[in-house]
Amino acid sequence: MSENLNIDSTKLWDEIFKAIVDAMPEQLFPLFKEVYGKDYPRGTPITLLSTEYSTYKEKPDASPGSRLTDITLLVGDADCFHIECQMRNEKEMVIRMFAYDFHVAMRYMISEDQTSGELVMHFPRSTVIYPEKNRNLPEILRCRILFQDGSEHIYQIPTVRIQSYSLQEIREKHLTLFIPYVLLRLSPKLNPKRKHKLTKRELTGLVEEIILVLKEELADGYLTEREFDDYINLFRTAANRILKDEKHAEFRKEVDRMTKPLIELPSVREKRLQAEIDALRAEKAATDSALAEQNAEFARQFARQNAELAKMKELLEKHHIAIAP
Repeated sequence: MSENLNIDSTKLWDEIFKAIVDAMPEQLFPLFKEVYGKDYPRGTPITLLSTEYSTYKEKPDASPGSRLTDITLLVGDADCFHIECQMRNEKEMVIRMFAYDFHVAMRYMISEDQTSGELVMHFPRSTVIYPEKNRNLPEILRCRILFQDGSEHIYQIPTVRIQSYSLQEIREKHLTLFIPYVLLRLSPKLNPKRKHKLTKRELTGLVEEIILVLKEELADGYLTEREFDDYINLFRTAANRILKDEKHAEFRKEVDRMTKPLIELPSVREKRLQAEIDALRAEKAATDSALAEQNAEFARQFARQNAELAKMKELLEKHHIAIAP
């Protein structure tokens, strides 16, 4: 995974989430357990579904267009999930979610009741994730839907407010996909008008805790080495965004210092390992060559000694000097 996401900064947090899902979709399993109580073992099949649908039915008089939902996927062969990453608290979000869910259900989740023959539309399990801290963020999104026959239905979906989770909770619940967003909780202290501003000690303490969480997840088998590397890269990308102002350059350098030695993309690791293998082979070849040269020198010395002994024997025999057996 690339260390820097080359995208508009306003979309960064959304794209980080999509990058996690694209590179390591099983990292969503702890989230599904947290929100919906659904527990999936590693290895459960995941199918990412198309998130684009036509806007014709919404605005038939407008030019043809399409709309993208964030993440829609199928776990196993029956459980459909839809996740949106939202930075702001918008009242219309619940309407957008209903529209997205309706189109997902219409496209992927229509079945026929075997008894009655009626068509059944299953809405996906949906949730909205809010990365930033805001006391006004809702716990659920709710809308009352009135149908033409007078019946009504309450459409509601849960939300996830990342900043309400402590690092300890993130570790205990294995919600590692929240890690790239943790530094956002420091944003208010970066305000120059703030009385109590962010200190270097506070920053390094948080970064140390984050690295420790990732190392523990790696040691316990909840992350692979590749996933560990990807999280470090995404965390650095997030830090560069949060600390982008020049007045925070020292903070940014400190995060770089603390995380850069840990970064090694799979392709880089492969090159390093290959270089180490090549170095070992070269060292072995050099050792073999040295041993061969040493053996050759021993052979030459032995030959010289045998030649000298042969000459000495010939000389003794010439002078009729008996040689003891």
